[in-house]
Amino acid sequence: MIVNDETELLAGLDLGTTSVSAVAIRRDGGTEHAVTRNHNAAVPGISGGYAEQDPARILTTARHVLRELATACRSSRIVCLGMTGQMHSTVLLDKSCRPLTSVITWQDRRAVVESGGSTILERLLARCSIEALQNTGGRLAAGYLGTTMFALQELGQLPDRLHSVSLVADWVAGQLTEQTPVTDRSHAASSGLFDFRTDDWSDELIRATGMSRGMLPDVRESGVPIGRLSAAAAAETSLPSGIPVCNAIGDNQAAVLGCLPASADTILINIGTGGQIVWHATGFCHHPWLDTRYLPSDRELADGEAGRQFMMVGAGLCGGDSLAWINRVIRSWLSVFGVERTDAEVWDSLTRQVCGIDAAGLVCEPFFRGTRREPGRRGVFHGITEENFTPGHVALSILRGIAQSMHEVYTDSGRAVECPVQNVVMSGNGSRRNPLLVEAVRQRFGVPVQVARQSEEAATGAAILAGVRQGFWESIDTARRRVQEHGVEP
Repeated sequence: MIVNDETELLAGLDLGTTSVSAVAIRRDGGTEHAVTRNHNAAVPGISGGYAEQDPARILTTARHVLRELATACRSSRIVCLGMTGQMHSTVLLDKSCRPLTSVITWQDRRAVVESGGSTILERLLARCSIEALQNTGGRLAAGYLGTTMFALQELGQLPDRLHSVSLVADWVAGQLTEQTPVTDRSHAASSGLFDFRTDDWSDELIRATGMSRGMLPDVRESGVPIGRLSAAAAAETSLPSGIPVCNAIGDNQAAVLGCLPASADTILINIGTGGQIVWHATGFCHHPWLDTRYLPSDRELADGEAGRQFMMVGAGLCGGDSLAWINRVIRSWLSVFGVERTDAEVWDSLTRQVCGIDAAGLVCEPFFRGTRREPGRRGVFHGITEENFTPGHVALSILRGIAQSMHEVYTDSGRAVECPVQNVVMSGNGSRRNPLLVEAVRQRFGVPVQVARQSEEAATGAAILAGVRQGFWESIDTARRRVQEHGVEP
């Protein structure tokens, strides 16, 4: 257990879809240092609809980021490491926990390509009872570990020597501690195979995917120590050898812990590569098209079932990737004509064009990759005229389309009637880097919008949970308030 020493720091590590981030948090809630580096792990040249990443690149980037964090904080002492990462990922391992393939990410769509009159996902769902699917808090979808494993089997892509499967954050935690990966409820549920009614893996859903229970990791409490940093990992990261490494939680849950107060009239909109809208739930329930996700609490270790908390999540919505789409399109068009512009140059130009204009009737449904509910859905522009299809108008219509997609989830769920929102908190780099998106959300919801003061919310949330579990703070709420009071820019 950590003693009361003001030189001690809690570290949090977030293994995201495009980058790896780490933060070091002081006891007063301020951030001593924060680091983010792109991992550039995407596997190029693979089949359309496939989304894979190189696990070695992710692990190497994580080590480099932790080393940079430790070096910057060398005058203090990092005493614990919290973990989080992209949900729904799939890592196939041999008996020695070495990856046999690339990491298959949540963006993978091989299960929804139609063949023989149906998709792989549809065939999998037909093998599952409605009750079993409802007990997971959502339903199996493209990119989920359970769906991915069934798709690999159907496509004849399961590797030889397959022994077990893991999620990427859990696998990295295992590498840092030189232990077999374990998981928590939030990551287990993101596989689509965890039954919240029984608080255990669902044997029915496991059988439906063709897997065996022995292939899945043990489920432990969120944020508790799962091992200690190995001597080899300490040498690679410059962190102290033997510090506790805590059980990883889903990046969505981590961001919520760091940003969303325990208030019924406040919702969180997180804009990263994708987008989510989140609010607290009164308990576990099934909703036909929202996810009911587990949310770690202060009470669960002592109270068990009574201490479990949940949140309602509209997931798989359009987000930062929709904004990135127009940037890519503009640069590709310019390149055809021999003009090269950087990503930043295009953003700066679009921001200037959007300021002071109206969409002039142009409406965008920016679902360029589909949605969780409708994976086959695609982006649509309405109301195009001869004057309103400029880059500025298109960018503004996308911003408003993202805000509209969040509002539709909120209203269609019945939440607007049951508990009208009074405040919106926005998090994620997509929110922080796009004040025009924040304004679009404010206009659409008609309530005050606050952007979370700290950057790297998921890494911060992982550090908060690890710190509470280690006695660094008395409660998650106390830690959140301190972090929000300070912000995170050192």
